[in-house]
Amino acid sequence: MENKLENSQFESPLRYPGGKSCIFPFMSKLFYENNLIGTNYAEPYAGGSGLALKLLYNEFVDKIFINDLDNSIYTFWKVVLNQNLRFCDWIEDLDINVENWTYYKQVLQSTNIMNSEFELAKAVFFLNRTNISGVIQGGIIGGKNQTGKYKIDARFNKNDLIKRIRRIELFRRRIFVSNLDGINFIKKINKKQEDFFIYLDPPYFQKGADLYMNFYSKKDHKKLAKNVDLINKKWLISYDNHEFILNLYPAHKKVIYRLSQSASNRIGDEILIFSDKVKFKNSTTKLNNALII
Repeated sequence: MENKLENSQFESPLRYPGGKSCIFPFMSKLFYENNLIGTNYAEPYAGGSGLALKLLYNEFVDKIFINDLDNSIYTFWKVVLNQNLRFCDWIEDLDINVENWTYYKQVLQSTNIMNSEFELAKAVFFLNRTNISGVIQGGIIGGKNQTGKYKIDARFNKNDLIKRIRRIELFRRRIFVSNLDGINFIKKINKKQEDFFIYLDPPYFQKGADLYMNFYSKKDHKKLAKNVDLINKKWLISYDNHEFILNLYPAHKKVIYRLSQSASNRIGDEILIFSDKVKFKNSTTKLNNALII
């Protein structure tokens, strides 16, 4: 079945601020460097899950465990895994217009318990694909009067998005989703007997409040750092480069590199922080302007 399905060049159906699928060349080489091919892979802050899906589709990992505290994002992934064909049928019949944008905005903001999981998943997907930079709480592409250079459907290629969602169906038995606090998820994975690689991509320190519905305070980042030191699996953390974050992990090796940030359309410095168990020097050749510190 896999061979009969023409795949999209992208993996995730979601656009996500700070999405890390672009570091796949680095991550794939890191897996070779550390003999991790075929391990299980976990992301406490999954979001768009583009990197996780790419590692799975290319058979670098056996199973992926993707977690997000944001119930709406979790619900989207749950629906795509369990009601895949129904979701694709909805996309085919969907009108991409401001009226639907207004409706789904109301669904997302509503506390109405009558809204089904399927309806919430539709709202997440519609707003993600029609808002600027995929920020679900952000503004509509082209503005409400659609006078901008790009219109509401600029990032809504139905055929391509359906391909991405259908491909997820083919791997559904190897994808596990959860709706836990990131630290509780880490603790749960840490207790498992199987081999795991944990990739932590927590909310940005500087711009988190602008990009995510569940952003972190300084206290949260400090709590995460304390819990990371208790992980007995191999792990890697990525962050926006900031002195506060560097000071939270003084004993760990770090790499500064250049990443194109889709949420700001700018190039920015990011940092990778490594577990003592992870070798990475050869893999950094796949990063832009990498500097080991």
